[in-house]
Amino acid sequence: MAEFLYQARNTDGNNLDGLIEAENEQMVAKRLRDKGYYIISIKEYENRDLNLSFKSFARITAKDLAVFSRQFATMINAGVSLIRALDILATQTDNPKLKESIASIKEKVEGGTSLSQALEEEGKVFSSLFISMVAAGEAGGLLDETLEEMANHLESENELKQKIISSLAYPVVISVVSILVVIFLIVGVLPTFVDMFSGMNMELPVLTKFVLATSSFLGSYWWLLLAILAMITVGIYFYYSTEQGNRNMHKMLLKFPLFGDLITKLATARFTKTLSVLITSGVSIIESLDIVAKVMSNKIISENIMEAKQAISEGESMVLPLRHGGIFPKMLLQMIKVGEETGRLDDMLMRVSGFYEKEVQTKLEGMVSLIEPALIVVLGIVVGGIVLSIMLPMFNMINGI
Repeated sequence: MAEFLYQARNTDGNNLDGLIEAENEQMVAKRLRDKGYYIISIKEYENRDLNLSFKSFARITAKDLAVFSRQFATMINAGVSLIRALDILATQTDNPKLKESIASIKEKVEGGTSLSQALEEEGKVFSSLFISMVAAGEAGGLLDETLEEMANHLESENELKQKIISSLAYPVVISVVSILVVIFLIVGVLPTFVDMFSGMNMELPVLTKFVLATSSFLGSYWWLLLAILAMITVGIYFYYSTEQGNRNMHKMLLKFPLFGDLITKLATARFTKTLSVLITSGVSIIESLDIVAKVMSNKIISENIMEAKQAISEGESMVLPLRHGGIFPKMLLQMIKVGEETGRLDDMLMRVSGFYEKEVQTKLEGMVSLIEPALIVVLGIVVGGIVLSIMLPMFNMINGI
């Protein structure tokens, strides 16, 4: 399949241009004529080989979807037709995978398919959250407002994700550098002192013996350590792939010191924000909970939300199953209860989401402030121990002289 750039004019006299994937130029011309277009020009996309090779590595990020939603909402609000808006978005989008997906959606919409159904057929690109909100916007005639709300939500999610990455980047870099430095000292530096120490007719300190033994072991059996590490990694992967293993790992993560509380706060912020956005867009509470449960990365939390959905479907409050799960904080449960009683659940959830997003940021900053000095202390102890193991025999030798 090749890609072709076309220029055409529709029955209203408007000029159109876009990208179509087809077997040959004749197929493109036939498809355009079937739509009633007057063809101005058709030419094969010259950079298709580079584009296709890059496309397999391209990834559609939350930022890409946020820009798409924002621009789409702006054009719909300005009175641009749905098909024309999709055509413009497909032309100006840089991401090749998203470009291809938008072009496919445009063709389906031109064929009479609703926008939400066309998005659903592109399920690998657009989440169930995105599709449900668009469907609700179409049904309520508020597509531009729904897309704007979706853009805000995606930007908020992306901003929170970037904050987490930037906060943890420095400790990770320090950890990697520390490990490499220690390995270099043990494997690259210490062996040069082995012959010198072995020629001494003196008892080596215990610390020196231990460090030299460690250096000798790593130099001779590094492959064994790598094999054991690989086996452990593969074992954890296969265990995590099982239903029970996946559940147990997620349960363990929630109870893990420091990180467990961070995961809970992050899940709370995502739960409240996503549920609020869905309800505000007109999606039913039961369908909203079902979608939120799917977007949660932790299986235990997802199961707890599904229990809340079951309670609501039976005419009960969702507070009780959420409280029974023991995951979500008491303040959130109280706010949900007030929201259910006053009929302002979406507003209450939005207020809580902002609070917990700040809590996540505060928690991250606190963790980093603890991790950084701890890493420096550990690195100092290890490197100091290695240096001391080298210096002690030399001091003993000098004293002996």
